[in-house]
Amino acid sequence: MAKKTDKSEDKNAAKFEKRVNPYTMLEALRNLKSRFATGDVRSMKEISSEYATGMPFALGISYETMINRYHDPRKLTLEDILNTADITSTEYETVLKVAIRDAIRNHTKRDISKLLPKKD
Repeated sequence: MAKKTDKSEDKNAAKFEKRVNPYTMLEALRNLKSRFATGDVRSMKEISSEYATGMPFALGISYETMINRYHDPRKLTLEDILNTADITSTEYETVLKVAIRDAIRNHTKRDISKLLPKKD
């Protein structure tokens, strides 16, 4: 039997956190939105460094997970990309484009030659 998935809005909603300054968060998100719009975001690590205290709460992940994924965008999930676009009010494709471009820079092409027949 397939699992039922709860698609309610509460499932993907940030909870209040007293360590997060709402004005600082708003300013950081406005800044990121503007930078995405003008093409100034060059790497995904810029997102995690914008407001390091509040950004994990906005994204719904721990600080360690945020640093791990956003500093190596090959580890980002689709949910991370979608949430980043949501909280910055940016088009999904724009965030995805930055993530893919950044991931390609950090990627080493996979060598599968040992799994293929030898050429004569």
